[in-house]
Amino acid sequence: MLRSYHWTIAILALALTSAFGCKGEKRPDGMPELYQCSLRVLQEGTPLPGANVALIAQDSALMRWPCGGNTNEEGVVELHTYGFPGAPAGTFKVTVVKREFEGGPQTEEEAVQQMKGEAPPSGPVESFDLVDQKYGAQSLTPLSIEIKPGDNPTQDVEVGAPVRLPVKRPGT
Repeated sequence: MLRSYHWTIAILALALTSAFGCKGEKRPDGMPELYQCSLRVLQEGTPLPGANVALIAQDSALMRWPCGGNTNEEGVVELHTYGFPGAPAGTFKVTVVKREFEGGPQTEEEAVQQMKGEAPPSGPVESFDLVDQKYGAQSLTPLSIEIKPGDNPTQDVEVGAPVRLPVKRPGT
């Protein structure tokens, strides 16, 4: 039976938010001006929810400011830079990754018990890319956007036909 683990994504999102800051925190020194920007990720013209989107700056001066987010149910991601809303002006490559998992814990509670060592492992977890892997590789993605000073309209990016490709672990 195929199982998609949304709790894994939720835990990852929480970890990224806590690692990169939040609204009440002071912006780091040298952080560029950020501008409102969102992307809508489409797969064969249909919104793609639950995808991870990252922007890779083409200007080396901006590379130290990670930018991206996760798509909502409408396939829209409101971009954040280093945990702050918006993105710096510039040209960026766009990577899109969406994974599905089989095996492993069946519930969030079971996952927490396993992390604490209170429950035995439930078997190997297999993962599958649901977006063509070229869109997840900085060197291969054909997607790019330009963010301009001021408010930017939502830009659509298309990631082609759905796939289900096994993710190979190093050494396998």
